[in-house]
Amino acid sequence: MKKTYIIIALSLSLQAQTLQETIDNSIQNNYQLQILEEESSIIGEQKEIEGFWADPILKVGINDIQGDHPLSRNVEAMQNQFVSVSQSIPLSNRLEVAFKMEEQKKNVVQQKVEALKVNIAFGVRKAFIDAVNAQKTLNILDDYIGFLNTPMNLLINLSAVERNSVDKYIKTQLLQKSYQLQRENALQRVQIAKEKIELIGNLKIDNFSDEVILRHYEQQSLKTLLTQVSEHSPQLAIATALKDVANRGIELAREKEQADITLTGGYYQRFDRNDYISFAVAYPLYTHGKQERQKVQAMKRANIQEITYKQTKVQLEQGLKIALHELKALHQELEILKQSRVKIVQLIANAKSELSSGGSLVRYYELFTQKINNALATNRKYLSIALIENQISQLIGEI
Repeated sequence: MKKTYIIIALSLSLQAQTLQETIDNSIQNNYQLQILEEESSIIGEQKEIEGFWADPILKVGINDIQGDHPLSRNVEAMQNQFVSVSQSIPLSNRLEVAFKMEEQKKNVVQQKVEALKVNIAFGVRKAFIDAVNAQKTLNILDDYIGFLNTPMNLLINLSAVERNSVDKYIKTQLLQKSYQLQRENALQRVQIAKEKIELIGNLKIDNFSDEVILRHYEQQSLKTLLTQVSEHSPQLAIATALKDVANRGIELAREKEQADITLTGGYYQRFDRNDYISFAVAYPLYTHGKQERQKVQAMKRANIQEITYKQTKVQLEQGLKIALHELKALHQELEILKQSRVKIVQLIANAKSELSSGGSLVRYYELFTQKINNALATNRKYLSIALIENQISQLIGEI
């Protein structure tokens, strides 16, 4: 029975999954996300701690032990036993501000969680893009090799010289190392994609049954995409959250300029004399300007986060603009390849129709080879387009 369960579990882990299923399962299984969840829980606990007053201090003791009579407690009036309690009391809103600051730190972690989810989706999509494109490369190459290995009826009617030329051309193409290397490379890319899925989501996958749909970002307005970056980019959200924490740090530093007071109350017991109660107030004297310097440091940290936010925003916006330019250029190059394919297909049709009237069969094979090379180049161009689109999806925070 145990072996049956293992087989069932293995079959489930290796079953074909859609792109979205793989993204969802990768997010669920990702170790780094689990770490961030624990960090969020820690900050949640720290938030509660920050709202508490300092613990009171209990002190017990004996005063004025006489060297001549160490066990005697009624020799003079200063001899007593006491118990006292000290409590530090905040005079500012330091605790409330510290509490709010922890809430904002928790928001930073939450934004990191969202950013990681976007990055996981980006990585999974990239693996699917690579694998599906590699499989298409294999299909193109296998079709070509199959075409070269399939004898044509027209070979029977060729002269010995012509048949030898055609046969030599076919063998030469089949021995081309570039095609063999491309095929091996495609197989490796599929395997790499599987390994990346396991690395990202701790998930095994046996094949890639889904294809990443192109979103045609080049057809969308730049203004719309920039708005999506501003509203949904997790990197920008992290920078904003860190800026909020830093600004709260300035407020906390200001609150700390107001010192806490410490109240101490004690009960003193004496033998053969009246007991008494004491009360004291302690207030620190800030003589070194430490608090002012800490406030300046907090302001500098806030300025750093403000600069970081601006830098992140520029990087994201410029990254989007560059990606869109690259995407448009790739589509132009793809259109050129498509137009070339139309011409090649027409030339192949002409060459095939001329075979019955003495046309060159070698020429026919050469044109078919051009068609295959065009298909491979087109497939590579689609790969580049899909990868650029995936980058844009990451920039605007899509999962």
